[in-house]
Amino acid sequence: MSAKCLVSAALISVLIVGTSVRAQHGHGEKGHEHGKPVEFKMPTTYADAVGEIEHRLHEISELMASKQLVKVHPEADVIQKVAKVIGQLALKEGSGVPKEAVKEINLAGKDLAAKFDAIDKVADASDAAGTKNVYDEMVKLAETLAKYAPKVYQCPMKCEGEKTYDKPGKCPKCGMDIQDVKSHTDHEAKHGGWFFMAPDQKHHLEGTLSASNEFRIYFYDEYTKPIGADKFTAEAKTWNKGASESDRKPLKLAPAPDKSFLTGTVDATIKMPLSIKVFIDFKDGQKAQVFDFDFTEPSMEPVDGEKNKHGGH
Repeated sequence: MSAKCLVSAALISVLIVGTSVRAQHGHGEKGHEHGKPVEFKMPTTYADAVGEIEHRLHEISELMASKQLVKVHPEADVIQKVAKVIGQLALKEGSGVPKEAVKEINLAGKDLAAKFDAIDKVADASDAAGTKNVYDEMVKLAETLAKYAPKVYQCPMKCEGEKTYDKPGKCPKCGMDIQDVKSHTDHEAKHGGWFFMAPDQKHHLEGTLSASNEFRIYFYDEYTKPIGADKFTAEAKTWNKGASESDRKPLKLAPAPDKSFLTGTVDATIKMPLSIKVFIDFKDGQKAQVFDFDFTEPSMEPVDGEKNKHGGH
């Protein structure tokens, strides 16, 4: 039998196993019950496999936030199954994966599959910190896999319906830049503040205001991954709602010590409800972009996985 046939046979075997569902999974003498089994179809392309892993990791993050660690098992089980075959999918003709990357993908897939027992153990023990540590390790391995997944582009206005392209360019109908379909899918506030998509379509940001009048701006890329705030500069003004232009006070903003956000303290004479206008230089050669924040009360960090879905103006 040729090597190609062997790979195909192995894939068929895994596909059959992947579509089956484990009813329960026991540990030790207790026979601990987990969340409901997850129905899923084993991906047949490398891109779909990466997407399935990212989806399950997102589900696990939501379960951690809502303190439902008992339900982590079935999501992690799917990741294990998919990670075991992702190297084979990378070898398939038309996968879009460079041949020189297959070895790295195989190693990352193997390591990711091996994390199943670790996260299953700490989640079963209701160890939130331990689960987060293993989850973070899984995310890093998934990022290694994701960087080789071919991108799919689409007009953000859906001018051509669901039509997609395999290369960036312009929409033939409206002329806008077509975008990676995986970008701009998460517009939920991470810190309970006001969340914006920047006009450049390449950045997101979030503004929060604490009870002690500390204003913060967090930055993210188009995939909502955090960006160091030291890459940007900003000027701001703040005022009470209804105040005149002359009553606006300057608000100095500077990077926090760990560079995870810009921060500044609103003048003590400015009381709620208040407004803050921020001019942000994204260091892209363009003029500063303007963002308006209105606060009627201090921002509240999400609790138990509930996110404040504040929109931007």
